[in-house]
Amino acid sequence: MTEEKSSFSAFLIVEGKRAISLERPITNIGRKSDNHIVIKDQHVSRYHAQIRHLKDAYILMDLESTVGTSVNGREIKQMYLKPGDVISIAGVPMIFGIGNPNQPLEFPTTGPINISTGPTDTMQLNEADAYLDLFNTPDDEDKRSKP
Repeated sequence: MTEEKSSFSAFLIVEGKRAISLERPITNIGRKSDNHIVIKDQHVSRYHAQIRHLKDAYILMDLESTVGTSVNGREIKQMYLKPGDVISIAGVPMIFGIGNPNQPLEFPTTGPINISTGPTDTMQLNEADAYLDLFNTPDDEDKRSKP
């Protein structure tokens, strides 16, 4: 299967503090140091979740984690992502975005991203809505309805 280069860029905003570019076909998220996004929290599984890039779609998959993964407050096993979706990995909030942010965000250069944090409370997850203004969202159909 050949890789197609997207006409847009995808990224995660983690806890409203850091933007992480999703340039790989597969991005692994977990507590173990060989993940692309490392979250140093005892509630996060060693291999917690994965984001897969297929053509112009991004799919979030829970890797049978202990605590689970949710999108917009709903626990998921697998889900197509759309801009503005709020992902929670064991309480660590991340916002998925596609396109160019309205304001410059710093992206990491290379290597795994280490995030040391504890679980967040509901108030912090609700405040994630404030970050939605950072996105230019394309007028795409909701790909989450596809199998």
